[in-house]
Amino acid sequence: MSGQHTPGPWAWFGNATCNSLYLATVHSGRRYVMDFTRWGMRGAQPRFQPGKGIMVDAKDLLQFEVGNQSVVGVDAAKKDPSVYRLDVRGIQCADARLIAAAPDLLEALRGVVRVADRATVEFEAARAAIAKAEGRAP
Repeated sequence: MSGQHTPGPWAWFGNATCNSLYLATVHSGRRYVMDFTRWGMRGAQPRFQPGKGIMVDAKDLLQFEVGNQSVVGVDAAKKDPSVYRLDVRGIQCADARLIAAAPDLLEALRGVVRVADRATVEFEAARAAIAKAEGRAP
């Protein structure tokens, strides 16, 4: 599995008629970042593409709060007696970590622009990224 997140830009795609929704990049063609699949009779779970290849159910990438911290995935956790509770602490996938970090990254970027805004290409990109995250046209 790769430790690098999928290059951006990312966008949501899908078709409501087909009940399809997925997050993908248009960098080097459309590559899935995350989609959703059924989990049991009433639930759904995201799937990720942690490396180049197939989509992997989140249940197979979960990391747990208790027990052996190197255990990854529900099946492995059920086999390890140290993992006595299946409370999730993370998902072993760079794209999942990036999604989880997005609010912190946005707040940090707002702070940097607030205290050090300059008329540069980099700050213009920062302002455009903030606008995109806030649903405003950049």
